[in-house]
Amino acid sequence: MNTQQSIRKRIENEFREGKLAPGTALDERALATKFKTSRTPVREALLLLSAQGLIDIIPRTGIYVKKLTAHELIAMMEGLGELEGVLARLAAQRINTKYSKEIKEAIKQTEKFANAQDINNYQLANVQFHEVIYRASGNPYIVEQTKAARLQISGYRGHLFEKPGRLKKSQLEHKAVAEWILKGEADKAADAMRDHISSGGKAFADLILTNKI
Repeated sequence: MNTQQSIRKRIENEFREGKLAPGTALDERALATKFKTSRTPVREALLLLSAQGLIDIIPRTGIYVKKLTAHELIAMMEGLGELEGVLARLAAQRINTKYSKEIKEAIKQTEKFANAQDINNYQLANVQFHEVIYRASGNPYIVEQTKAARLQISGYRGHLFEKPGRLKKSQLEHKAVAEWILKGEADKAADAMRDHISSGGKAFADLILTNKI
């Protein structure tokens, strides 16, 4: 992996970890200092991140973490819902003992943190729950597209579970998805996953429209 690729991956990880809030200004010089490199690979990495839809490069103005409108966010969540629905369907069709155990364990973790109202750890457990389904689907191509879509909305996820009642509702949605996958009910698993992602999209939109994020 060359320097430009390494920098891009490290910045992507900061997106995933919620360290780069939408609208945050990025500075080439500061990033070069942070990554102990010249500005050229930083600039190249930023251009690739811009092509991924993660940042906006505005001539004579600056470089910013992309800030989505409510309409854009809803559209992305609709697309993500379809992708995740397909993965849930495939997971239900291909479920085996190994992944059944992993899904049950993942649900235990999300339930534990939902009951404790532990938002930070719930977010981590939430990622693991979806990751198990991705692996169980057996389709790395769709998983790659799904992860790319999730990366674009990662800057908003830290606020999602702050909405009253969202944490508990998310967990109930997870249980429904897991139940249908474990039963091998492909269509119902897909529907439950689409409903789950759609619910999250509406919560995102509400937060944006009320200027919470």
